[in-house]
Amino acid sequence: MQEYILKIRGIVQGVGFRPFVAKLAKELNLNGYVENRETGVEVGLFCGREELEVFLNRLRTEKPAPAKIIEVNIREIHTENGKGTGFVIKPSKKSGEITALIPPDIGLCEDCLDEMFDPNSRRYLYPFISCSHCGPRFSIIESIPYDRPFTTMKSFPMCVECESEYTNVSERRYHAQTNCCDKCGPHYWLEEKAEKRFSKEAIVRAKEILLKGGILAVKGIGGFHLVCDPFCKEAVQRLRKLKERPFKPFALMAKDLETIVNFAEVSPEETKLLLSTARPIVLLKKKGNFFESVAPGINMVGVMLPYAGIHYLLLQEFPILIATSGNLSGEILCASNDEARKKLSGISDALLLHDREILNRCDDSVLKVVNKKKLFVRRSRGFVPEIVAIPFHASSKIFCAGGDLKAVFGYVKGDFFYPSQYFGDLQFKLNQDQYLLMAERYERLFDLSPSVVVVDMHPGYFSRWLGELLARKKGAELVECQHHTAHIYSVMAEYGLKNCIGVAFDGTGYGTDGTVWGGEFFLVNGAKWQRKGRLRRVSMPEGENAAKRPDLMALAYLFDAGENLSTDELKLINTAAVMTSSAGRLFDAVSSLLGICQRNTYEGEAAMKLESAASSVPSNLRLPFALVKKEGLWEIDLRNCIKKIVALKKEKEATVEELSRAFHQLLSNVVLELCKKLRAETGEQNVCLSGGVFQNSLLLSMCVETLKKSGFIVYVNEQVSPNDEGIALGQAYFYLLKERESR
Repeated sequence: MQEYILKIRGIVQGVGFRPFVAKLAKELNLNGYVENRETGVEVGLFCGREELEVFLNRLRTEKPAPAKIIEVNIREIHTENGKGTGFVIKPSKKSGEITALIPPDIGLCEDCLDEMFDPNSRRYLYPFISCSHCGPRFSIIESIPYDRPFTTMKSFPMCVECESEYTNVSERRYHAQTNCCDKCGPHYWLEEKAEKRFSKEAIVRAKEILLKGGILAVKGIGGFHLVCDPFCKEAVQRLRKLKERPFKPFALMAKDLETIVNFAEVSPEETKLLLSTARPIVLLKKKGNFFESVAPGINMVGVMLPYAGIHYLLLQEFPILIATSGNLSGEILCASNDEARKKLSGISDALLLHDREILNRCDDSVLKVVNKKKLFVRRSRGFVPEIVAIPFHASSKIFCAGGDLKAVFGYVKGDFFYPSQYFGDLQFKLNQDQYLLMAERYERLFDLSPSVVVVDMHPGYFSRWLGELLARKKGAELVECQHHTAHIYSVMAEYGLKNCIGVAFDGTGYGTDGTVWGGEFFLVNGAKWQRKGRLRRVSMPEGENAAKRPDLMALAYLFDAGENLSTDELKLINTAAVMTSSAGRLFDAVSSLLGICQRNTYEGEAAMKLESAASSVPSNLRLPFALVKKEGLWEIDLRNCIKKIVALKKEKEATVEELSRAFHQLLSNVVLELCKKLRAETGEQNVCLSGGVFQNSLLLSMCVETLKKSGFIVYVNEQVSPNDEGIALGQAYFYLLKERESR
C-alpha cells in the first residue's frame, strides 16, 4: 500500500472540486484527504497503483463543468501508517507562494434554476440561490484559498438548514461557499422615490415598472444593469437620451434560446457560447429589421441569456429585456448601492438593490463567432480571472500595463499570464481608480510583485504613467513595447510563435516616427521587428478629434487624392498637425464618403455601419490600389481607390452596399498582395492578424480565406481580444522573447 500526494493546478477552487473529489473517493472506497492549498488543491490517497489510475481517469472525465485541470503532479510515498481512516475535506491551508487560480463568476445551473421555481422548495423564488457548481466567484472573493470567510458572503452566517447542507457529503451544496437561503442570505429591495419595498414585493413592483415602460437599475453579480422593455419605443428612446447614447447598440437579455432564434440567426458555435457557464453577450445577425431601435443601422445585435436568479425572476413577465451596463457614459459600470444611487437615480425610475457587496466589478463579456471560432470583443465577466498559458516559463514576475482605451492590465508569473477585467477608457477618473485598485488586488490575490514593468511607448498614456510609478516603487526594470507590435505579439503568444508577418489594423497608436500608426505590416523575428509596410499617410484634421469625425477624415482622403475642396475645407486640412496611416480612420473616411455615417457617436460606429452595408450584398466590383516602395517601406496607395468610390457613387453606377463590399474586398486584396511581397523577400509563411479593425467579421474572414488559399498559415486572437484589451498579453510576450534572447 502506498500514499500518493496529488497536487492539482487549475481552476479547482470555488467550483465544487473538493466535494467532487470527496464523493469520488468514497465511491471508490479510498481513504485520504483533500484540501485547498495556495497552489490549487492537494489530494492524499492511500491506495494501490491500479486504484490510483481509476481515480485519475474519473477525476478528469467527471470533474465539475466549471473546473479546469491544467496539471496533476503525483508524488509517491511509501508508508507504514496503513490505509488511514475514511476520506475527509481538510481545512484550507496556505504555507507558501500563491499559484492557485480563482474561478470566474458562473451562471446559475439547471439544478438551482429548477429548485428556484419549485413551489415546494425552501428556496422558492429566492434569487441568491447557488450551489458548488454555480454562482458568483471572482466578483466576491477577497483572497485565496477560496473559502467563505475570504468572500463577501462572510457577512451572512449560514442558518442551521444551510449549515446541514454544507456539511453533508451527499448534498449538492457540500462545501459550497455561497450557500444561503431566504433566512440567512442576501436580500433584494426596491428603492422608488422615498419608498422601499423588500423581497418578493420588490420583485413584483419592479416588474410593474417595466410593464409600464419604466427603466430599472438592477444590481447583479458583477455590477449594475439598466433594464427596460425593448418593445416599448418610448422607454428605449428615453434610455438613449438619459444615457447620452443616441445610436450605440444596447445589449439584450432573452428568456431562453427559443426566444433568440425568433429574431436572430444562431449557429451551433454561437449556441454553445450563449449556453456556456460564462453567459456572455454574443453578437448575432438579425433576422430582418428586428430591434432596429436597439441596434440602429447595423445588422448585428448583442444577446445574452440570464445568469443570475434576479434575471430569471424579471424575465417571468418578459420574453426579452434590454440589459445594458449601468454606468454614466464612458465610465466602468456601477457596483455599490451608494454609487448607483448617486449616478443611476437620474436615469432609472427605481433601483433594485441587494446587500451583498460586489468586491471586484466586472462588466459583461462580449463575443462573436468568425469562421466558427470565438472572437472576443470584450473579455470580462465569466472569463476573468482565467489565465492564458504562455509557451515558456518566465524567470521574472512581470506587470504589463496595456493600453488606455479598452484598458486591461496583466501579470506574468511562471508560465501563466493573468489578465484583468475590462476597465474601458482610462481618461475617466473612476476607471483609473478601478485600474489601480485591481492592480493592487491582483498582487495580493496571486502573490505578484513585479521586477519588470512593460508599458506602451505613448508618452501620454495613463497606463504608462502607472507603469512608471510602479517601476519606481518596486525598483523594477521599465521596458517599452510599441503599440502595434504588441497587437502582433499577442497573437504570437497564443500560439507560441517565434516569427511571423504581422498585420496590425486599428484606430490609433503611437508610432516610432512621431505619427499616428494603425495600418501596419511588420516582419517579426523573436523580440526583433521591422516595419515593412503601411497605408499611405494622410492628415488628421483637428488631431484626435478626427476619430469622432468621419466627415473630416473623408476630407483628408479627398485632399490626398487630388479632389477639389472648398476654401473652408482646405483650411481644415492645412491646420492638421498630425499624419496617420490608421486603417480605422480609413474606414471612417469611406463610411462618410458613402453617406453612411458622418459622426461617430460611439467608437467604431462608422466602421460597424460600413460592415453592415457590405454584408448585405455580394459584389464583383474591384477597386484599384498600388504598392510602391517609399522611405524603405511598402506604401499602400489608395488615391485612385478613393477617386473611383466618389465617381461610382456620384454617377450611381454602383450602390452604397456594393461599394462597401468592394472596399472590404480591396483591403483583403491589399493584405494578401503585401504579404506575398514580404514572403517573396523573406520566405516567411506565418501571418498574424490583430488590432481592433480585425473585429470586423467580414474583413477578417476575407483576409483569412485569401491568405490560406495562397499558402499562408494564418493566426488570429482567440483567448484575448484583437483590440487594445490584448495589448498587455503582447507586451508580456515581447519581454519574454527579449529575456530569452539575452540569456
